Amino acid sequence: MEQRHRKASLRGISIFARGRRRDALAQAAAAAQSEIHARELELAKQRAAAQAQLDAEWAQLQANDPDAVIATLAAAFEDNDAAAAPLGVTGDEATLVVIVPTLAGMPQKKPEVTPTGRPTIKAVPKKEAAVWHATAVAGCILVTVKEAFAVAPGLNSVRIVAATTPERDAYGNRHPDVLVAARFERDWLDGVQWTTTESARILNDVTSELQLKQVGVSKTLTPLPLDEQPELQALLSAIDYEELGA
Repeated sequence: MEQRHRKASLRGISIFARGRRRDALAQAAAAAQSEIHARELELAKQRAAAQAQLDAEWAQLQANDPDAVIATLAAAFEDNDAAAAPLGVTGDEATLVVIVPTLAGMPQKKPEVTPTGRPTIKAVPKKEAAVWHATAVAGCILVTVKEAFAVAPGLNSVRIVAATTPERDAYGNRHPDVLVAARFERDWLDGVQWTTTESARILNDVTSELQLKQVGVSKTLTPLPLDEQPELQALLSAIDYEELGA
C-alpha cells in the first residue's frame, strides 16, 4: 500500500529534486497510514456488525424463536446421510422427521468361511438382518437428535418420527411407514457412553417416550399402526418428501 502511494507521489518529480522528493515521500507515508487507519476502522465496523448479527441469531436460538430454530436445524441436517427435517417448534421442544432405511435395504448376503476354511457367501439370517436394521434405525435417530441439541441450545426436548421412504401409489400419493416415534430430553443424554453402547440400547434407555413394534422371534421392526394416532398422521401429512430427497 505504501509503495503505491510512494509511486504516485513521486510521479513527475525529478530525481535531482531531493527536497521535493523528500516532502513527497513524507506525504506518501502519511497518506498510506491514513488509508490503513480508514481500512482498520471499516474492518472493525464490519466485525462489529457481523458479531451483532451473530449475537442476535444466538439470542433467537436461546429463546427458541421458531423461525430461527427451524432454519438452523434445516441447515444442519442438509449434509446428513439420513435425510431429516424439522416439522415445528413449540416452546422448548422441536418435532423432527428422519428418513430411515428399510429392512429390505439391509445387506442380504455376507462373507463366511466354510468348516474347511474356504471363503464363501451366505444369506444373512432373518434375526441378524433384524438386528442390523434396528441398529441402523436407532443410529439415524440418535445422530439427528444429538445434532438438533447441538445446534439449537434452547431446546430441552425433541420429538422425532422415524419413517421409511414411501413409494407413490397409483394416484401419486405417498404412504410412509413409521417405525419409531420417540421423545428425547436433553438432560437424559448426559453421561451416555456413546462409543461402547449399541444404538438400539441407547434408544431404549434415553427416551422419555418410545413407540415401536417388534414382531416374531427375530424382533423385526414393524410399522406402527396409525389408524388410532391422528397426531402422527398429521405430522406425516406435513412432510415434503421431495424436499427431503426421498
